Amino acid sequence: MFLRFIVRALVYRKQRLILAFAALAVAATLATVLLGIYGSVERRLREEFRAYGANIVAVPASGTSIPSGIVEAARALGAEASPFRVSATKGIPMVEFDPKSAASMTAYWHVTGTRELAAGDCLAGEFLVAQQKLQLNQPVPFANCILRGILATGGPEDQELLLPFRQPAADLSIVQIRAPGERMDGIRNQLSKAYSMADFRTVLSIAATESAVVLKIRMALLLLILVVLGITTLCVTSNFSEMVVERSKEIGILKALGGADRLIGAFFVAEAALLATTAAAFGYAVGIAASGAIGRGIFGGAFHVESSWGIFGGVTLVTLSVAVFATTIAASRIRRIDSAVILRGE
Repeated sequence: MFLRFIVRALVYRKQRLILAFAALAVAATLATVLLGIYGSVERRLREEFRAYGANIVAVPASGTSIPSGIVEAARALGAEASPFRVSATKGIPMVEFDPKSAASMTAYWHVTGTRELAAGDCLAGEFLVAQQKLQLNQPVPFANCILRGILATGGPEDQELLLPFRQPAADLSIVQIRAPGERMDGIRNQLSKAYSMADFRTVLSIAATESAVVLKIRMALLLLILVVLGITTLCVTSNFSEMVVERSKEIGILKALGGADRLIGAFFVAEAALLATTAAAFGYAVGIAASGAIGRGIFGGAFHVESSWGIFGGVTLVTLSVAVFATTIAASRIRRIDSAVILRGE
């Protein structure tokens, strides 16, 4: 009887139920999009911020150098690290560095030529090139290297000559460290305890901006999810309230036959649950495709939202909760239907 009532309702109340299904499917789709982006946006934003450089810099606390062991210690803690050693020749800053480890943290460098350096190659800042009248792919007379790239950053690098390390460096001038944003303070504190001779400074312009942007975007997505669910709840509540009014004769007959208000209300809740489950599956499939397309449109081709049971379970649970809550509110009107009045045709 219970199942038959639900099936008959789905057959004979198509228009009203299609509207309810559409509202729930839209909610499930938007919830999938927002949850999919919510789960991936932090990782993708932190990857984007990697291009802006290090968020921790190690410099000598006293003296002129720091031990090279800081590089491996930082990497062992899950951070990226790149060493630099600064000297001067004829008053010109000379910076030895590791091009491979520096590449991911210096993506903001604008290089004319190439930044792929072999032994005997070098980069020069654009100011130094103009001052010394250097030519691309020509020898640099004061450094015994071939100029392969002209560097422009708007920073001190524009006045420097940068060369790959000519021999392993035991002592360094600077170590640039890129730590995961959520672990940055912990990594900096551990390195500070292990290497007291170095001063580990947080690059606030990078770290603070990264944390603020990630937090604000995640909060915005969360608020959007709540707004979408609120609007959907109102739509479904209105729809099922109208359905209760339209089916008042059926409800009156069921009451006259001895049906309890709670059981009759359960019929409507079961209908809503069946619609919500179907809508969640449909909305999840559409939402995964849409969230991937939106993410790639914002962040580029590297953005990918993986389908997961966690997201599907969350979307299904949310959709079911909205449907059951909205239908329970609508079903509360069943108590006000008088079977005697309905049977008299009033």
